[in-house]
Amino acid sequence: MHPPTPLPYVDLSDAQWQLLAQLVSAGLPDPASSQDNAEVVAACGLDLEQVHADVPFLTWLKLIERNDGWLVVSDFGAAVHYRRVHESSELRLSEVARLAGANEAAAPQFARAVRRLAQGSISFAEALSSPRHPA
Repeated sequence: MHPPTPLPYVDLSDAQWQLLAQLVSAGLPDPASSQDNAEVVAACGLDLEQVHADVPFLTWLKLIERNDGWLVVSDFGAAVHYRRVHESSELRLSEVARLAGANEAAAPQFARAVRRLAQGSISFAEALSSPRHPA
């Protein structure tokens, strides 16, 4: 058994990330196949010209595939998408912890509980039951 290969970093435009996220949720009919398919893609809120421009690149990167008239996400594309979601969530969580730390002087017990919850060292129930002192 081989050790897992690290997932390479992929730099995509906002429109490419949006198309990838859409395809993780559900495949889309290939807009290059027919006008009806193009209308379905546009109804999903995607810019049709941008999709036409992005599909060859995302296919070349092996993030998406064309399959019987459909655009679908590949396993690699799903992994890249979910890694981005995970990294975004980690960033948001660290920002919450930093906000709590910045306001620690006003509510030290609350700030400590938020920080420990963000670090995973206590559960939500434990954070709620941590000692609080009224201001």
